[in-house]
Amino acid sequence: MINNESDALLNSNKQPRHPGFTIGRKWYLSFSIVAICFSVLNVIFASGQSIGLVLFLGSFNGLTGVYFVLFFCSLSFTIVFSIMSVWFGYKKQITHSMRSSRWIKYMLLVGVFDAANGFLFVFSSHGTRVPPALSSILIQSIIPCTFIFSKFLLPKKYHWRHILSVALVLVGVGFSLIPTFKRIHDGTAKTELKDGWYWPFIFIVGCIPAALMNIVQEQLQIKYTQQARENQEKITRFSVMYFQAVESTFQFCTIALCFALDLVPKFGTSNDIHSFWTSFSNGFKCFFNDKSLSGGRCHVAGGTGVLFIVSYLGTYITGTFLTDHVSANWLSILSSISPLIATSFWFIFPSINAWAHVGKMDGWDIGFSLGALPIIIIGMFFYRGGGTDRKTDEDNYFMDEHPVELFW
Repeated sequence: MINNESDALLNSNKQPRHPGFTIGRKWYLSFSIVAICFSVLNVIFASGQSIGLVLFLGSFNGLTGVYFVLFFCSLSFTIVFSIMSVWFGYKKQITHSMRSSRWIKYMLLVGVFDAANGFLFVFSSHGTRVPPALSSILIQSIIPCTFIFSKFLLPKKYHWRHILSVALVLVGVGFSLIPTFKRIHDGTAKTELKDGWYWPFIFIVGCIPAALMNIVQEQLQIKYTQQARENQEKITRFSVMYFQAVESTFQFCTIALCFALDLVPKFGTSNDIHSFWTSFSNGFKCFFNDKSLSGGRCHVAGGTGVLFIVSYLGTYITGTFLTDHVSANWLSILSSISPLIATSFWFIFPSINAWAHVGKMDGWDIGFSLGALPIIIIGMFFYRGGGTDRKTDEDNYFMDEHPVELFW
């Protein structure tokens, strides 16, 4: 009796250990190495996504509105992910249980939240609506949003190190924004809300679907993995490519059906259906560098568009992996680093900065950004030191006994 109680106590205190990964069932990789690599890649791709979006929008130079960018990119994501999904299906990496209708509602929700996030963020990102000085501050709302919603929507257990981690990350973010706060205080940064006082609030509201899409995504992955382990299936992780193909399809359908939002007064960028169609068709013409257009920068639209689309694909693939094997909270912490890299990029390349009309960056910006990086990294170490934030059966006997195939 005493031995049984001792064993139970030891098991309850035992931290779950990820068995690692294999490539082709031949080469073994530890979980820590893979998680670090995917985290670094996610930050790089997210930075490219942020920079690429600004350059892509700047390529049209007023020839088209933001709705075209949303529509075209969403269509591109759907096509690419669907092709990749067909390949993984051919390799039998997408199982019958993954295609069950049970998971469709989760992917539908993620797609709708993804589209809502796109509408709210992209439509409010113009400098006359939410100036860059304010958007760099407001975007950090996604971190507390993710942690708060995760607590209510997912079975989470926060260790004191997790709380300290978030505090350190927010301190680091605040430190990096000191030059921005100073410009706002001195009146040298553009903070005038020319298109309405309500746009910063719309921008903040956009953080809610951004957080919810990652949380629902993690919810699906947890439930599927538990079911697959109970049924002793060979593949216990939901296919990243299949998930993104279905989610992107729902996202594209939502964006296509909600085209009328671009006609809403004081929200959209088109005054009537005629101007909407002109703007929309000009977007396609400019992307493919139609010589009949004048006044734009269409010769670079294809390149900047590819940069944004490839970065987006990389961000979502690595992000889906991280919500599966780590958590949505970890992904939100990583999102705090990409603005620092973007700031460094605009500082290092002032000619590109001027071309894209981002705003002046000086030595103070780069200095405080680099100074914030160690603070954020220390916060990340505290987060991982607190162990898993999931409160599920995965903590015990549902942990994978064998390494997981990395490319499934």
